[in-house]
Amino acid sequence: MNRTYRLLLVLLVSFGAVAACTPDESGQDAQGDTRLTSRGAGDLLSNGYSPSDGFSTTNPGSPSLQGLRRPAPPGSVPERITVDSLGVDFGSPEAPLRLVEFFDYGCGYCRLFHQETRGPLLEQYVDTGLIYWKSLPFITGNWPTSVPVTLAAECARDQGRGYFEAISDVIFARQGDWKPAPAPEELAEEFAEEVGLDMERYRTCFESDELLWRVQAQTSFAGDLDVTGTPTLMVGGVGPLVGALPLEAFQQMFDTVLVVLVPEQP
Repeated sequence: MNRTYRLLLVLLVSFGAVAACTPDESGQDAQGDTRLTSRGAGDLLSNGYSPSDGFSTTNPGSPSLQGLRRPAPPGSVPERITVDSLGVDFGSPEAPLRLVEFFDYGCGYCRLFHQETRGPLLEQYVDTGLIYWKSLPFITGNWPTSVPVTLAAECARDQGRGYFEAISDVIFARQGDWKPAPAPEELAEEFAEEVGLDMERYRTCFESDELLWRVQAQTSFAGDLDVTGTPTLMVGGVGPLVGALPLEAFQQMFDTVLVVLVPEQP
């Protein structure tokens, strides 16, 4: 994969620095550097991941991360948390390339990626069996109101992957409403109603923090992999691609890797 890695670096340099939400933000979208490294990518999507104690993020004192420290209700957390139990999976596990998309619902560049780039990539590479894609929302610590909407997304996911996708669309579309809201949980409930969730089941999940453990574990997982900019695509065997790159950049990167992973048949 060394040759592929060098080709990806050339592609990154050709596209220059890209926009990404960074750890030192105070709430506005920030400009971050593109970086590509294989550090932490070797065990991507492996079973048996055990989150470290606490949250190994760059901003552990933020109000949002402090809010995550409240315990989930007894019995809701599985005895053994695996990567397979986290995030939402798209595509075939047999696909030659695997990646994890790390994002925070409060990040403006994640909204840009979700609304303009992610859909075409899923259609071109996931629907055709080339990439196994895991979407994994977590809390960077920059926006305290990300916690309730992320929990709302997990409760939606519990009713089906389609509901997770639908409420994620609404959360990003209404980002300007819930980020400064004094009671974002009320807007989250409005979003849940809008996408057609079973509201009794949703309220039970949300009000009891039933799936808080998943948000906690996903946040810890992102910290353990040193995910410091969002959106980040952690590509198995290659490393993280950070920032809202143009669609063409992702296409060239994926095509370059897939040439190595899927040799042309004679």
